[in-house]
Amino acid sequence: MKDKKQGNRVLTYGIAFSICLCALAGSAVLYLSETFIRNGIADMAGAVGTVAPEQLGDVMHLYKAGDGLRDAGVEILGQYGYGRDIYSFIPAWFGAAAYAVPFCIILAMFLSFGFYWRTKAWETEKRAAALSGYLDRIMEGQYDTLMQDGTGSALEDSIYKAVVLLREEREQAQKAKKNLADNMADLSHQLKTPAASIGLTLSLLKKKALDEQGMDDIKRMEGQVIHLRQLVGFILTLSKLDAGVLALEEKEFDLEEMLVDAVQPFVRQMEEKGICFGIQGADGILLIGDFGWCSEAFGNIIKNCMEHTPEQGNISISCQDNPINTEIVIQDSGGGFDEADIPHLFERFYRGAGSSKDSAGIGLALSKSIIEKENGTVTAENAETGGARFRIKFYHCHRIST
Repeated sequence: MKDKKQGNRVLTYGIAFSICLCALAGSAVLYLSETFIRNGIADMAGAVGTVAPEQLGDVMHLYKAGDGLRDAGVEILGQYGYGRDIYSFIPAWFGAAAYAVPFCIILAMFLSFGFYWRTKAWETEKRAAALSGYLDRIMEGQYDTLMQDGTGSALEDSIYKAVVLLREEREQAQKAKKNLADNMADLSHQLKTPAASIGLTLSLLKKKALDEQGMDDIKRMEGQVIHLRQLVGFILTLSKLDAGVLALEEKEFDLEEMLVDAVQPFVRQMEEKGICFGIQGADGILLIGDFGWCSEAFGNIIKNCMEHTPEQGNISISCQDNPINTEIVIQDSGGGFDEADIPHLFERFYRGAGSSKDSAGIGLALSKSIIEKENGTVTAENAETGGARFRIKFYHCHRIST
């Protein structure tokens, strides 16, 4: 507000100064004109009085009457070299002043307006910088930071209220997410206890089973218990990711070592199906992130490829590094995705057309959440040669904390 008043004051002073210049210039021109005319008449009267003093009275009376003298006077002046051009009989400085004075007035007005608008621009830049810093301080939690006295306005007050409200809502949402994660953790522990008890009971029943049908039933139940444990683990991890409370390390690790660790749990199943597996281009590539959780994310993708790859098929992983990102492409020789499933593959609890009956639809969603937390992206598509293809990119910049 103070800067605005100062800018208006400058404009007012500039206009007042220009008006004063105009008044002074008009007075000066009027005074010079009167002086010049008076001097001209005096010179003419002196010339007549010197040459014909006895006729001076008649000349002055005739000059005062002024009837029909102008045309005759112009003709007489022309005979002695004084034409209609005013510069032929007035001083040169008078003509120069007639142009210089208005020019100076106009220049003063332009300078006044220019200085005013420059002041306004400087004021706008200053206020924008102040608002930017003001918002930064509020976002840092300095709620008691108010604009300095004399510079506040309704805009700053509105911004302050809006930012504080948004920040409080964000904190409440984060608390709600954390509470949800804590509740999910409690629930998962509550589920793990009966699941472990059921598993122990099934182990005891296996020893007492009397026939083959009973053993088959027990094995099916054991499989369901294992599936339940995995499902509880997935849900717990997703809830922590959503709440932003999952601790992710930021250490340098070898990409090839991580991929080998990710495929290790599925080696036996691949051997049983005769699936050929290979990794290319990962040698010597280093990434920064959490080794364990990256291995978990890639393991879920590899598991998906293995489940949809027929016997004697193949799964390949190719890696490429460049200054911007590291790209990992995982491709299988299965039947590929149904086109209707591709936009929904990474949605939670979504089961595509070719999903197994035991699939809960969480694995790929968990992989996507982890990869994005590691400053990466993952997409799925059908390869031109057939089969499914997952394309993962890790960008070479610091992870963004949320």
